[in-house]
Amino acid sequence: MNQNYNNNEYEMMGTGGMDYQPRYPLTNAPGSEFQQMDYKDWMDMCTNESVGDVFGDTANAVRDGLIIGTGVAWALLGLIPVVGGPASAIAGLFNVLLPYWWPEQAGAPGTPQAQFSWNQLMTAAEEMVDKKILESKRGEATARWQGIQLLGRDYYSALCDWINDQDNAVKKERLRDAFDDLDDQLKLAMPFFSVQGFELPMLSMYAQAANMHLLLLRDVVQNGVSWGFAPYEVDRYYFDPSGQRSPGLLQLLGIYTNYCVEWYEKGLQEQYNTGRWEKFNNFRRNMTIMVLDTVAIWPTFDPRRYPLPTKSQLTRTLYTNPVGRGGYRENMDSLENDLVAPPQLFTWLREIEIPVGIVYLDDRAPLLCKQTLQRTLSSTTWSITQGEITTPVIDTLTLTIENPYYQDDVWKVNTHGISGGTDTVTGWTFNFIKSPDQTLMVNNNIHPGSVTDRWSGFPCRGNDSVICDPCDFENTCRKETPNTSVPCDDKQHYSHRLSYVGAQGGRRDVSTPFELIRFGYGWTHVSADNNVLDEKKITQIPAVKGYLTNGTVIKGPGSTGGNLVKLSENDDLNINVAVLPPSGSALVYGYNIRIRYASSAETRLLVEQVFDDNGPYIYNIPSTSSADSLTYQSFSYYDLSFHHIGPGIIETPTSSSLFFQNSGGGDIIIDKIEFIPRNTPGAEYEANQAVEKARKAVNALFTNDAKNALQLNVTDYAVDQAANLVECVSEEFHAQEKMILLDQVKFAKRLSQTRNLLNYGDFESSDWSGENGWRTSPHVQVASDNPIFKGRYLHMPGARSPQFSNNTYPTYAYQKVDESKLKSYTRYLVRGFVGNSKDLELLVERYGKDVHVEMDVPNDIRYTLPMNECGGLDRCKPASYQTRTPHTCTCKDTAVTHTDCQCKDKENRTSTNMYTNVPTGSEVYTNGFHAHKSCGCGDKHMDKNGTHPYKSCGCKDPHVFTYHIDTGCIDMEENVGLFFALKIASENGVANIDNVEIIEAHPLTGEALARVKKREQRWKQERDKKRLETDKAVQAAQKTIRGLFTNTQQNRLKFETLFPQIVDAEMLVQQIPYVYHDYLLGAIPLVPGMNYEIYQQLAASIGNAYALYEERNLLRNGAFRSGTGHWHVTEGVKVQRLQNSSVLVLSEWSHEASQQVRIDPDRGYVLRVTARKEGGGKGTVTMSDCAAYTETLTFTSCDYNTSGSQTMTSGTLSGFVTKTLEIFPDTDRIRIDIGETEGTFKVESVELICMELMEDHL
Repeated sequence: MNQNYNNNEYEMMGTGGMDYQPRYPLTNAPGSEFQQMDYKDWMDMCTNESVGDVFGDTANAVRDGLIIGTGVAWALLGLIPVVGGPASAIAGLFNVLLPYWWPEQAGAPGTPQAQFSWNQLMTAAEEMVDKKILESKRGEATARWQGIQLLGRDYYSALCDWINDQDNAVKKERLRDAFDDLDDQLKLAMPFFSVQGFELPMLSMYAQAANMHLLLLRDVVQNGVSWGFAPYEVDRYYFDPSGQRSPGLLQLLGIYTNYCVEWYEKGLQEQYNTGRWEKFNNFRRNMTIMVLDTVAIWPTFDPRRYPLPTKSQLTRTLYTNPVGRGGYRENMDSLENDLVAPPQLFTWLREIEIPVGIVYLDDRAPLLCKQTLQRTLSSTTWSITQGEITTPVIDTLTLTIENPYYQDDVWKVNTHGISGGTDTVTGWTFNFIKSPDQTLMVNNNIHPGSVTDRWSGFPCRGNDSVICDPCDFENTCRKETPNTSVPCDDKQHYSHRLSYVGAQGGRRDVSTPFELIRFGYGWTHVSADNNVLDEKKITQIPAVKGYLTNGTVIKGPGSTGGNLVKLSENDDLNINVAVLPPSGSALVYGYNIRIRYASSAETRLLVEQVFDDNGPYIYNIPSTSSADSLTYQSFSYYDLSFHHIGPGIIETPTSSSLFFQNSGGGDIIIDKIEFIPRNTPGAEYEANQAVEKARKAVNALFTNDAKNALQLNVTDYAVDQAANLVECVSEEFHAQEKMILLDQVKFAKRLSQTRNLLNYGDFESSDWSGENGWRTSPHVQVASDNPIFKGRYLHMPGARSPQFSNNTYPTYAYQKVDESKLKSYTRYLVRGFVGNSKDLELLVERYGKDVHVEMDVPNDIRYTLPMNECGGLDRCKPASYQTRTPHTCTCKDTAVTHTDCQCKDKENRTSTNMYTNVPTGSEVYTNGFHAHKSCGCGDKHMDKNGTHPYKSCGCKDPHVFTYHIDTGCIDMEENVGLFFALKIASENGVANIDNVEIIEAHPLTGEALARVKKREQRWKQERDKKRLETDKAVQAAQKTIRGLFTNTQQNRLKFETLFPQIVDAEMLVQQIPYVYHDYLLGAIPLVPGMNYEIYQQLAASIGNAYALYEERNLLRNGAFRSGTGHWHVTEGVKVQRLQNSSVLVLSEWSHEASQQVRIDPDRGYVLRVTARKEGGGKGTVTMSDCAAYTETLTFTSCDYNTSGSQTMTSGTLSGFVTKTLEIFPDTDRIRIDIGETEGTFKVESVELICMELMEDHL
């Protein structure tokens, strides 16, 4: 039977309208009632008042699978020390893995009972994919494991015998024989672990079997010659080029990796297709731990490429089940957008701020969640904000986490909520590794007995505190029992740290403030450290551990342990690594560097070590594969032979910064940067030059020597760059003049901010996204780690397209300039600085799309700045490497002819509506900073009529944009204002932008004045048409909504109101036009348009109607909007969409659906059913209580001829009939059963209404 019933007691924090999932073990929650009962179970409960679970706990298999996966990955990551050199390394690894593969307590070796772990892995996968393995196939797989265990013990014993006596020829021969036996057995067993039709439920077991086989082959490749194998035999075990024999280690790495990733993706797609996000997320999280984490480490099993032990990292983020109250309408995309971070460079959570306000009566709720994040070894932080503040803040909750250097992680979260099924989050307790736990309470006035706790976290990692001799069969490691608590209850062995908190929010109705109602926790693996190099191991640093890139962070293929960084032409990546002196007696003389990458074409990669003597060098990187998808074979390695850390003995802690830039050719995707340890043996003149540059820059800002007004063509960015020059003036030689220049440039900055009509155009204020600031889509952030900008800047990633979704959600930032700031018939300049952009659209709107352009600005400015002693950028020592490329400006609206997006001459046209301005020079400050003069749209570039003589700014610098927009008559009541928006609609887009400003230029005259009056007139005509269209749609919706309720207060539905009538009313509301801004349609969150307020009011009425309908219906999910949730159904019963309704379909006589409900036996009830019978036989809806009292409503295909109390009902689906029945039960529990005898029975709704609620009707 289907287990997609719904019950809020099953998880303390529910998911509202979503179908609930069987419990998974990464969060702990209370039990449940009325679950998975057939009719006999329910009748037994009627006779016996005691209530309890009637089914077993199925979570143990998934829990065990997670424990196995976590422990195995920890061992493989190279984080557990072992005794001995390479000869005993594999024995040491097996020593750690054996308790997970074959726990000693499970049973005698070679018995079916001893195969506990393998059976649990199969069972866990079965539960996640809802598919059972045939018992015969499971038995065959278990039998294979019995043989593998026995042969594995023989091999392990022979290996240890040889380790202790490596010159003994007899022991070598026995070891070779034992190896061959185990290798043959594993090769023969693999097909039994991937049975056709059961690949998914066997996948986690298959991955561990492949893991065992690859480890075995790694051992023979590394030590086989010492065992007595001939070198050519070892070469065949490594790679068989003939294809006539069994695949070697290199070939199997690809075969096993691609198999696991392929079936993981198929399984993930299946879970996505269910439409149930938690089920999808459970599969993604659990199978990542049980399969992909292991797969990600397999590349290091190549001993010829990795001759030393390897320290690896997992950078993927996994999400525990969300906590809190579910929204009224939910879908996969919205949950994924709100709760899951987009692909980005690896981040560390540093702070969470949660303002709290009153949202209803005295209910407190979180209003906004602001996360402060930091990239690895970055000196700066940045923030992401979800939610909005629409009511006064009465408290602000703050979680503070130390710098990653201190390794004080949040290893577990306890979410506090109100018991009783409301699912409301009331607070959190964050558990720290070192410092005291921090508790944040939204509401401290809740009675302790009303609070339910829910722990979120991950299993413990393996025990790495004891170094055991792998060949001592009495050692404690062999007998260690893994910690089986989930989440982990021992902070000394935590495996994951909290790294991200996603939030969902909404309004209870249009009159209540916005509140956050649900939270999702993202966790990263603790192997991802602060980029510390190991002096004895090869250290892998994933590319996403960089601190700055203008490339694209893309989703990893599943085999890399995390996401990847794609660099297109001129894209770059900066990454810092920490180098510590050796902890022991060994000396480290430096590190060689190589990359693991994928590329479909040869690429020129510029690499530079910023603070070292290794200057820039361009490597010609060969292509790896022409395939579109990334498989194991897509990746290759390249040694950066001209770059290294060292030489010289490393005696003190230091750091190294690497810079990578794609200098031409194809795209390159970087997976990891690997560091292989090598263990073999005039100041006054410069100050004068600096002060002269600063003096000239400051003087150029002002209109006169009095320095009391800025020049019109001076941009805010130019002011910032002048400030940078002043800050670099030497205090030793020019202290007094530096002080004067600082005062002058600070005054210039204040003047620039004052004349800017946009609030926070330089994004320096912490309130940049506050009530009067910018509105952005999720994941648009302000950062301060790019030396192109003086301080903070706006970073806009590409549009988001959730996995398996066809929808793309643009990234945006917008702000409206209020009408009160404007003057009639005036020209305003719109300016800004773009560090780099791709597919960035700019819209400035008053009378339509006055300015609408697309800007692709090259990433041709790069400063490689060292860090100062305080951890900030030292801007006084810039080094510039620049390649100037053409700048593209695309006119998005060809109908607009008076904007600055025009070509100087038509011969520069490169494609339809696209023009190219090639820079004619590179005017820079003499220290290497670009002067970035304005595009020249100031007065000196305009004629007396205010028009541009060349219809273009003709920018020499493509990074600076300048456009103009003209105003007509100012109308405070209409409050049109100016709408400024930035948008990226493509997934590959990106933008880094700062110093955005709208400033007053001059009054309009002549032709420009006539043009804006004409444009204003046309706009008013279009506005009036829209208002007429709006009025028609609103009136139709209002009329239909009024017909649903008994009064104007809308606090009671008419008895005749059926569910389809509410749906029809909702459709009319949704047909109201111009609800959202047409330029940002499809964005999340949606941007309000002209009819947003009336739409919200009517939508609230619809929401109220739905709530009243559900409130009066004692049956849960009586309209089947949540599928079969809350209904106990037999296999084959389904819910299908029919027009705008959800209909329960019983297509066979054996199909049944039922629901139990508690009632008041002292009252009467009306059972109302809307259904349709197709074909022969009859459909029935039967009520029964515990006293054997039954009543039945019967439907046949002839019902459309009936009349009287059993009536056809207007507003229902075609052919559907509504029938009612008055019932008076004798007990406090009744059961509703739906069935049929033959044909098809379709049920649109089932209502059970207390007669007390319909007295007006009676």
